[in-house]
Amino acid sequence: MLARVLVVALLSACGTRAVVAPPAAPAPPRLVVLLVLDQWPEWAFEAKRTSLRGGGFERLLGEGAWHVGEHPSAATLTGPGHALLSSGEPPARSGIVANEWFHRTLGRRLQAVEEVNGSRSAVWLRVPGLGDSIAQMNTGAKAVAVSLKERSAILSLGHSGLALWYDRKQAAFTGQHAPAWLHALARTHPIGPRMHKAWTPLDPTDLATRGRDDQPGELGEKGFGPTFPHAPDATGDAADAVFAQPLGNTLVLEAARAAIVGEQLGADASPDLLALSLSAHDYIGHGWGQESWEMWDATRRLDRELGAFLAELDAQVGSGRWAMIVTSDHGASPLPELGGRGGGRLTFEAIHAVANRAAEAVLGPGAWIVDAKYPSIYFAPALSEQPATARERAITAVVSAVREMRGIARVERTRDLAGECERRTGDDRRICLAIDPERSGDLIYVPQRYWITQEAHEPLATAHGSIHDYDREVPVLLLAPGRSRHAPLEQPEPSPYPMTRIAPTLAGWLGVSAPSSLRR
Repeated sequence: MLARVLVVALLSACGTRAVVAPPAAPAPPRLVVLLVLDQWPEWAFEAKRTSLRGGGFERLLGEGAWHVGEHPSAATLTGPGHALLSSGEPPARSGIVANEWFHRTLGRRLQAVEEVNGSRSAVWLRVPGLGDSIAQMNTGAKAVAVSLKERSAILSLGHSGLALWYDRKQAAFTGQHAPAWLHALARTHPIGPRMHKAWTPLDPTDLATRGRDDQPGELGEKGFGPTFPHAPDATGDAADAVFAQPLGNTLVLEAARAAIVGEQLGADASPDLLALSLSAHDYIGHGWGQESWEMWDATRRLDRELGAFLAELDAQVGSGRWAMIVTSDHGASPLPELGGRGGGRLTFEAIHAVANRAAEAVLGPGAWIVDAKYPSIYFAPALSEQPATARERAITAVVSAVREMRGIARVERTRDLAGECERRTGDDRRICLAIDPERSGDLIYVPQRYWITQEAHEPLATAHGSIHDYDREVPVLLLAPGRSRHAPLEQPEPSPYPMTRIAPTLAGWLGVSAPSSLRR
């Protein structure tokens, strides 16, 4: 720097104008990675940040920027979240209104990536995703996604690309088509022998300083109980129990490494996309909560594995030749029982029953409500076909009855909040962005703060999906091309980061059109 100043001064003294060349543009990445920690609320990461030293998170925070991402809509669920990350579009435009929803024309629910015949695809996604942006360029670049969950893998790409997910029946990864290297992975790294090992904590002494192992509200998941150790064989289905233990994250990262080699990702000048979603993080949260020993232990293990994975990216792709965004599809509520928050739990079945009884009080006995799974209540065709006066009285009764339920904050007619979202503000705008007029129910409801919704047969420690900040705010760690190392960050940037920016940012790094600019 001193030499440069002396040269400029000498040239000026001689009457010669110095021309300083602009800094060179960073080399484009060969591989762009979207790493999604399923159910990773900002509040929980901040609580753990000071304990994550020397591993993958420390490196991420020592090379990247840390922002607080804000999901735009009330539908903070896995399906809508992954669709948003890939397309940049909220449910009102993506059409992915929940993880599953009731289809009026079929008279039944389908999952977000489930076709009528039971096959899996992005059939219900109304918009293009990053995989479609890459395919349109026709440069030979590839898009690969890996997750335990089908919807996470498929919706991370859109309608194009190679989506792979875990098949519990085979205890192996599969997809709409399975390349040869995936079969080789199943032979050389079989999951079967590993899925029977008990999950015990890395450092029980440290965990003992963080409260009880069985805090109020912890229930367990996939057949595991509320306390360590967790024996997969005791669950009755060890292959399914993979979803709710750190092994699930290990397997996704293992498949990602195989994909990099098998698909030759990052091997040439056309940037490839690798989208990874760590679903086990979500199941552990649902079973034990973000404050639990289980989540602390899983996070510590993940910290180690991320450090190794980042080092392998350096080795396989080249240091400085990959870029990454680490973020989440949604957050989660703190355990309702902790901290005197006054929260609680609501079941979809209870909401359904209250709504139907209210309709019966006006219309007489009948099945007037067909579905009430969050965030929608669907009327039966028989209710919608009632004479106008009776129909309005029944709907008013249903709205009033559900609003009076303990734990419900709002119940609105979807028609009153659908459309023209840009003209709305606050929670009305967030609800609007969650509504697809064709697919959403007739009513939409929102739980009160620290209340979670669940199915009666599947109780949860915690959940997500609400309009509240703990569900909408997630970490966003951006490791951009041309980055340089700095002191690891201890806190995020003060200004929020709209999650609608993720897809166009990734598209820019990939050198392709943003998905929202494509026309299908």
